[in-house]
Amino acid sequence: MLTAKLFATLAIMQVALVALFRSTTPSKSIDVFFHVTYFVIDHIHLMGLTALASACFALIYFAASRWVLHPLNNSPGITHFVLALAGYILLFLAVYSIRAMAASGEPVGRAVNHWHFLAFLVGVFCFLLGCVTLAVNCAGTAVAAFRSQ
Repeated sequence: MLTAKLFATLAIMQVALVALFRSTTPSKSIDVFFHVTYFVIDHIHLMGLTALASACFALIYFAASRWVLHPLNNSPGITHFVLALAGYILLFLAVYSIRAMAASGEPVGRAVNHWHFLAFLVGVFCFLLGCVTLAVNCAGTAVAAFRSQ
C-alpha cells in the first residue's frame, strides 16, 4: 500500500508540474527525425505521459494490495519507485535541456551533446528497469500464492 501511495503522490506532483509548465512557458516542441519517421515531442506531452504511467503503477499496486491474498513485496516496490523516479527526473532534465537548445534556433542534431543523449538513455533504462522490477515482484507474488495453495 505504501508503494501505491508513493506512485499516486508522484502522479499528482507530475500533473501539477504539467499545469505549472503549461501556464508559464510557451509551447516549444522538439522535432526528432528517426530513420524516415518524423516525431514532434513537446515537453508537456512527455510529462503528461509519465504522470499517466505513475497513475497506472499506483493503480496496479493498489489493486494488488486489495485483491490478492499475498500482497506484493514492499522492497521491490520501493526499488521500482526509486528507479521510476530516477528515470522521470533524468528524462525531464534531458528533454528540458534539449528543448532549451531548440529554442535558441540551432538545429537540435548539432546542439545536443553526449551528456543530454546519455541522460535520456539512462532515464529510459531506469524506467524500463523499474518495469522489470514490477514484473519480477508480480511473478514472485504469483509463485508464493501458488505454493501456499
